[in-house]
Amino acid sequence: MNTASKNGNGIRLMGILMALAAVIAVFLTEQVIQPSYWIKSAIKVLAFSAPVLVYSFLSRKGIQETINLRRISRPAPLYFCMLLFFAGTMLLFFIFRNDLDLAGIRQSLMQKENLSRENCLFVFAYIIFCNSFLEEAFFRGFVFRLFLNKTGGALTSAVLFSLYHIGIFVTWFSVPLFILCVAGLAGVGLFLQWVSEKFRSIAASYVVHASANISINVIGALLIFGVIGN
Repeated sequence: MNTASKNGNGIRLMGILMALAAVIAVFLTEQVIQPSYWIKSAIKVLAFSAPVLVYSFLSRKGIQETINLRRISRPAPLYFCMLLFFAGTMLLFFIFRNDLDLAGIRQSLMQKENLSRENCLFVFAYIIFCNSFLEEAFFRGFVFRLFLNKTGGALTSAVLFSLYHIGIFVTWFSVPLFILCVAGLAGVGLFLQWVSEKFRSIAASYVVHASANISINVIGALLIFGVIGN
């Protein structure tokens, strides 16, 4: 193995370790430190951005190449995926709504996440436009491309994506639903990875991810404004 290959493997290993550290840091912030929503969001931005910037510098690759961000030439098929994710998320919620502690979720959103009727539009805008992109750039772009084996990269990215969300909803569901959500999120991660690879850009998985977040925010608004969950 030549020196360049050794250096490349070393940088990839460092990238994997940084990615794991970032996910752990975000999880601990959510579950242990529990700061205000905007401080927590700033920590997440830093934790998910720093490994990308460091890896890009060490590997001498541009940031767009590191996260696989390219222009989509034929976006039309994405509209169906976006509609599917939006409608699917809403449908699953109404199917399982009687098994959810809606009052508890509402209380968690208002107390733990500091979500209110006054700031919900700003929070929802951040989740749709910024948080969706941050997660896609980190998981479907950066983490996936750290692995030479695409199957290993997709599985690792999906598992980390699922585990990362545990810190957010760990107290929301019963054990069976919790297990179902973890498995479902891993499946969503794999599907988003497929979308990203199919269109050769995280821009594709980003817009699909954002459409799912729109539906989640609609549900959140219904809870915050007392339309459901009382």
